[in-house]
Amino acid sequence: DRPGGPALHVQLLGPLAIGRSGACVALPASRKVRALLAYLALAPHAVPRSQLCELLWDVPNDPRGELRWCLSKLRSVVDTPDRQRVETQGDTVALDLTDCFVDAIEVARATQQGIQPLSPERLRALACLYVGEFFEGFEIDRNPDFNAWLTAQRRQFRGRHVALLERLAGTETGDEIFGHLEKWLELAPFDLRVHEMLLTAFARHRRLREGETLTLATTVGYSQVLG
Repeated sequence: DRPGGPALHVQLLGPLAIGRSGACVALPASRKVRALLAYLALAPHAVPRSQLCELLWDVPNDPRGELRWCLSKLRSVVDTPDRQRVETQGDTVALDLTDCFVDAIEVARATQQGIQPLSPERLRALACLYVGEFFEGFEIDRNPDFNAWLTAQRRQFRGRHVALLERLAGTETGDEIFGHLEKWLELAPFDLRVHEMLLTAFARHRRLREGETLTLATTVGYSQVLG
């Protein structure tokens, strides 16, 4: 662990990744272990073992035994000889990441009270944490409860990303605005606000041909959706 820096760097906004002292930590191949890590990382309090069993196992022979195995694999990723981060007290499980950096938690905390008070520098820093959607590329079969949680998290963090990009686009005056607007358009292609802001930006920067192309593409796109 680096003195003065986070003990672990956990990336959830994109493909799951963990870093320690600037080096990537090898993740277990088990999808259940990875799912457990993501769920516990965002859990606001300790989670009952029974809840985790229902979340991740479709009536296996020994769900608690499988959970114990997954927790042992998780410990091999996040624990160190002098620090145990997987906490099991009574019948609950928690993941202690208090001295770690978790990108999703950073975004959630920073935007909890709204994004209006945030400086442009802070907005850019938060937007840069998004290297993809929440837990990108991860799917797990026959686990409807976990999949429902994953879908909800992706929706929430996508909404936060859009809000950050919209706010940034409203504060930028140079060519940087187009990067924010294009990313916003990618996330929400049918949001009229981003189309209006893009057209205004093209006109302000005398990029009229691109504005005409956007208008045509938007018209065709809406026509196809409406049938």
